[in-house]
Amino acid sequence: MPRAIQSTPDHRIYSRAELTKVRRSTSLYARSFPPGPERNYHCQIALSLRSLFTNEAWLEAHRSDESRELRMQESSR
Repeated sequence: MPRAIQSTPDHRIYSRAELTKVRRSTSLYARSFPPGPERNYHCQIALSLRSLFTNEAWLEAHRSDESRELRMQESSR
């Protein structure tokens, strides 16, 4: 039986939409720099995120489609 994924302070669980938003914003942030080392640095971070998102084991450990819904329910209380 699969065990439930728990979000802890040192191991945050994200929704797929949140992960996509982080990757997209990192890529856009990188494009805001002129060509050079700083832009390359931020592009490398975006590429690393992209490769992590194709790793099913990493995604399973860090993603939960229900995590966002749970947080919204807790904040509305």
